[in-house]
Amino acid sequence: MGIKKKIRFKDALRIVLSLAPLLVFSGCQKVINVDLNEAAPRIVIEGLINDRHVPYSVTITKSGSYFNQPVLPSVSGADVTITDNAGTTDTLREATPGIYLTSRIRGTPGRTYTLKVISDNREYSGTSTMLSHVNIDSLKLVKSEFQRFDFGGNNQHEINMEIHCFFKDPEEKNFYRIKVFKNDSINIQNYRLYDDQYTNGQETELRVARAEAGVTFRVELLSIDKQTYGYYRTLDDLLFTNPFFGSTPANPNNNLSNGALGYFGAVAISSKTIIITDSLINSVE
Repeated sequence: MGIKKKIRFKDALRIVLSLAPLLVFSGCQKVINVDLNEAAPRIVIEGLINDRHVPYSVTITKSGSYFNQPVLPSVSGADVTITDNAGTTDTLREATPGIYLTSRIRGTPGRTYTLKVISDNREYSGTSTMLSHVNIDSLKLVKSEFQRFDFGGNNQHEINMEIHCFFKDPEEKNFYRIKVFKNDSINIQNYRLYDDQYTNGQETELRVARAEAGVTFRVELLSIDKQTYGYYRTLDDLLFTNPFFGSTPANPNNNLSNGALGYFGAVAISSKTIIITDSLINSVE
């Protein structure tokens, strides 16, 4: 039985999409061998510009085999530039193998940025526009009450404390990524995506996390353009979709040319922190 799969990139935002080499069905003695066809290596470019921290970095690697090459090879010696529509051009230097740093460019809401990479006589490019900086007005604890039902009839009334994020959405089309850090740690499940289809120009309230006593939560609100939103949306589908019970996975949508994998984005970031104490929890009505 031969099934062709695309094997790409892994780690937090590098996704290797593959089937397990053996499928063993419960209660059945037959083992089905799945033939995985290796894909030719492709360049993987990852870069993000924001309006808070400099310098920015662009990471360039090559995709590889999930089974034989868990560490992706770095791409050195590439020519990497970023330009904006205000006339600034920044030639990035290679700080460590495969990691290129800016020195001049600055993230400014409203500007459009273009990344160009030349490697092995092939040119790759991507463009992203930084949307408006949207401030988080506040983070608040909200009490959530619900009934938990089970088949034994032992229904339980539960109360959770949730962290809600409040902000004013501008009078324009906006897309957001929300990242939640617990004691400065994050994993791929601690983010969500949101667009203002139903809340354009309105005061907006989003549930972002379940509160835990003794934990410091930092919430980041990232304003992203439509293409970056599309990348994260398809990436989210790939991360949390079981490949055995859905359609055949593909690589996330991106804004890079010439068949490159990865993404290039420009985002405006605001953040707020809340410390969850027992007294804060007890004060919520």
